[in-house]
Amino acid sequence: MSSPDTVQTSWAPRVFGASVIGPLHLQLNLPCQDACAYRVLTSGWFAIAVADGLGSASMSEMGARIAVESGLNAVMNALDVCGERTSCLEEIVRSAAGIARNALERHSVAESCKLRDLACTLIVTVAREDGLAVAHIGDGAVVGQVDGRLSLLSLPGESEFTNEVVPLTSANWEEQLKIVSKTSRVEGVAVFTDGCQRAAFRKSELGLAPFDRFFNPIFAYARGLADLNEGTKEIKALLASNKISENSDDDKTLVVGVTNLG
Repeated sequence: MSSPDTVQTSWAPRVFGASVIGPLHLQLNLPCQDACAYRVLTSGWFAIAVADGLGSASMSEMGARIAVESGLNAVMNALDVCGERTSCLEEIVRSAAGIARNALERHSVAESCKLRDLACTLIVTVAREDGLAVAHIGDGAVVGQVDGRLSLLSLPGESEFTNEVVPLTSANWEEQLKIVSKTSRVEGVAVFTDGCQRAAFRKSELGLAPFDRFFNPIFAYARGLADLNEGTKEIKALLASNKISENSDDDKTLVVGVTNLG
């Protein structure tokens, strides 16, 4: 028998996504400074990690890759221990952010570079049909389909100055790290960097709101998808399209995860 914070589930989630280089970086012959990683466990959990390297940091593309890989591995290792429980999700994503930070510190020592050279944002998300948790520092955002409606789960980080971002490499990163969790019916999750924000949001009287004509078709497409490789190709095509690029010439990342709900 399941305990109150466990669930017996037989559905298989679908997760896919991509990072694409922005027009500006192509013009300047710069690498893509976004990175993403994602994975599904047979127990029904899926995890997503997304990072955006700061343009002012000389090795930010490396920092972004290290952050997502180490953060995702930390989540998957913790979920193996956690099992079916949802009560440990907040601690899992918080710990994953800390492990990613430690990985950046180790790399800076090994490569004899400054930690700020690896500056990047980070979003780590873990979800299942009965709950989710997010650890988030910097810009980018997480939007979900939760309890039948679109929900802005984690907003871009606030800063004192326009275009200023507090990265994972900052001295006060722990104070700036946001943790969000929900025990609700999770139907879909989209995690993305700031290059997608203008296309993904609309302003309302209450602030930013997810744009339904952007997210609803994406979640519907994901549920009907038979080939995840094809889904990745479609995400890449979407992010590189003129329609999205006219909103931002920055690098763009979008990762989508859905439950197998009709």
